[in-house]
Amino acid sequence: MALHDNPWRAPIVQTRRVLLSFVMTSVLVLVFVDVAWLTLVGATALTLYLVLGWRQFGFGAWVPILLALGVLTVSLFGGVPGTVLMDGFGRMLFLAALIALLGTLRSAAALAREVSQAGAYLTGQPASRRYLALTFGGHLFGVLINFGGLALLLDMAMRSMDTDDNRRMSAEIREVKLKRMTLAIVRGFSLISLWSPLGFATNALLISMPGLTYLDFGPFGFAMSFVFVAIGWAVDRIEGRRFRGKALPRAAPPPGSALGAVLVVGHVVLVGGLVFLLHGLSPLGFQQALILLVPAYALLWSAVVGMGRPGGPTGAVVAAVRGAWVRLPDMGAEIGVFAAAGFASVVLPALIPVDALRSLIAELALGPAILAPGLSVAIIGLAFIGVNPIVTSSVLGAIASQLNVPGLGDPLIALAIIGGWGTVIGLSPFITTVIFCSAIIRRPAARIGPIWNGPYCLAIFLAWWVVLGVLMAAGVL
Repeated sequence: MALHDNPWRAPIVQTRRVLLSFVMTSVLVLVFVDVAWLTLVGATALTLYLVLGWRQFGFGAWVPILLALGVLTVSLFGGVPGTVLMDGFGRMLFLAALIALLGTLRSAAALAREVSQAGAYLTGQPASRRYLALTFGGHLFGVLINFGGLALLLDMAMRSMDTDDNRRMSAEIREVKLKRMTLAIVRGFSLISLWSPLGFATNALLISMPGLTYLDFGPFGFAMSFVFVAIGWAVDRIEGRRFRGKALPRAAPPPGSALGAVLVVGHVVLVGGLVFLLHGLSPLGFQQALILLVPAYALLWSAVVGMGRPGGPTGAVVAAVRGAWVRLPDMGAEIGVFAAAGFASVVLPALIPVDALRSLIAELALGPAILAPGLSVAIIGLAFIGVNPIVTSSVLGAIASQLNVPGLGDPLIALAIIGGWGTVIGLSPFITTVIFCSAIIRRPAARIGPIWNGPYCLAIFLAWWVVLGVLMAAGVL
């Protein structure tokens, strides 16, 4: 069934839109009132939404979903308290709604002229500045509109290859140029996992580890993102060294497009700052502030964009809401992964004998110097067999936090996890980012991830653990 058919000719698609809308509304209500029956009804609606959209699931979605179903089955026969199951349903519901509501920014951005201007400015940079421009662009677009930003920049990079100047290049040079632009965008996008308060990694950790705060790991990840940019730039310069002596056409961004790039940066700073402000000035938790502010900001942004246009602010808001509504059925796979991760991260630790595991770790004399890197390696290794880092990070973070191993505090656990996540997000051919990229630039995922991006990923992993190792040795962590 085509997901974009007329809703009246596709009742299942329409039903799934209504179900996911109900899930999002339920979570917004649950921010203010804790009602058990609404959690159960919302979880039921979410389950039905996923069941009706099972054809969208690929290998990467089936793995966490089947894991969550297995955990549910075992827990029902394993005497897991009902309160734990309710917490699992609540977290499942919240994460699914969070992902759906973050998509509202994408709808607003689709209407904003500054977004397309910024994309043209970044992809039109000359070779000497192109890597840094696309890396920061991939990062900022990813923070603001997630996969929508990744798709926008990759699509612009592909279209830029069809210009007359690029068509006159040899096939080898064209391929290398496409590779370098692609990797710059993907590497910038992957930096989101290190620090972004709007990113999947940050929210998965904060929800699965209640004792963790954003300031425990966010500033470190933000600082290290600049180190990773420098490493990527160095790798790119080495890649382009053999073409520097050739008289290649010099690119130039369209006039006036720099203003769009400045405005996109402003949106990222403003929406992030408002989330922190609401969190600091109210009793709302960080994720609660996020899930309330993002759709509100998207509607306000749409209204501002509509000023001076036919239809005005109201027409623009209606268009943005319509865009978000139309996309709801397309989100089955990512919603399924996040819902499964949310449920498993709560219920699975209740099935694992934490005391016995803690005793085993003590007997084997496994300290932080082994366990922390082990978390990173586990996330990378499992990603290569199709287990999304969303699942492994949520589950491993929750379990590791409960072990109470001396020296292995929540900040170190979080840093170990985001180090693995940031490494593998552009590496494994089973990761959504690489698959998404493969579909747009029409190159195999195995070539983009392990072959093209492998040396960079190895370099940033080593750099991450060198710095963490120094901090651990100094007693900072």
